[in-house]
Amino acid sequence: MGDTAAAATAANWAPSWTVFGKVDGVQYGVPVKTDLKSLVWYQPQRFADAGYEVPTTWDDLVKLSNQMIADGNTPWCVGIESGQATGWPFTDWVEDLMLRKYGADVYDQWVSHEIPFNDPRVVEVFNMVGDLWNTDGAVFASGGSIAATAFQDNGQPLVDGDCFMHRQASFYAAFFPDGTKFADGSPEAVDVFYFPAIKGDKPVLGAGTLAAGFNDKPATEAVLEYMSTAAYAEARQNAQTALKGGGLSGFLSAAKGQDMSIYQPLEKSFIDILASADPVRFDGSDLMPADVGAGTFWSEGTSFVNGDETAQQAADKIEASWPAG
Repeated sequence: MGDTAAAATAANWAPSWTVFGKVDGVQYGVPVKTDLKSLVWYQPQRFADAGYEVPTTWDDLVKLSNQMIADGNTPWCVGIESGQATGWPFTDWVEDLMLRKYGADVYDQWVSHEIPFNDPRVVEVFNMVGDLWNTDGAVFASGGSIAATAFQDNGQPLVDGDCFMHRQASFYAAFFPDGTKFADGSPEAVDVFYFPAIKGDKPVLGAGTLAAGFNDKPATEAVLEYMSTAAYAEARQNAQTALKGGGLSGFLSAAKGQDMSIYQPLEKSFIDILASADPVRFDGSDLMPADVGAGTFWSEGTSFVNGDETAQQAADKIEASWPAG
């Protein structure tokens, strides 16, 4: 794209969100939609009734999970089944914890294969997820096992009281039962809290879409420039909210200067998290070669979750599948 659209993108988006569309210092893509992955869905009233507080650190989250088990409650709803893409929710957990435990530089090195996939730090993070999920009484899986439970089938058991927490991205609002109330103060309302950090920073794992031009016509440049703006984000939010009949839109944007009145309270909380995030990193498996990120990371991760392989064995197989060159 040309200088005008690139300048608009730089003006309207924080550098942490424009870097995904930049190659060798040149901006090729305009971010137009943002997905926030570092979220935990819960019901505030159920927490309050049970005497639980929202955790602000990873250690607090683990302690809360263990306390819930001790109280006879199930902390987590987890499912990673997704047809041919089975395993991707596990990769999101791993990516979030890699970013939290080892920081952005190591995360980038892992994603770009500057360090091998079976680096001891990656194996450790696999085991952090496995230890949390495999603690007796920690997980409700409606399909009978984590790998047999569809990722979209965790909203119903959360509102039914079968678990207290579900870690999933902002788009997950669309998978709760019809009529679910979100962040409106009612006793049954569903809300989110930020997936806690480990090192005292505020890392966010994100995803999203970018627009790019395939010619240098002035009209193409003008469209790209517009798509970088708050005006575009507001127009799209209004349109998608209308399509949803006034419900949560499923759209999110980190563009600067938006009119927050067009967002519902829960959506505003998403944007608050985006605005304060540092660092931000894009979904690692989406950036890895397809053979890995949409292949062995999913399949070997599922084998690990099933107990068919150790974390080391799974990581070794993923590393062996990394394309040469």
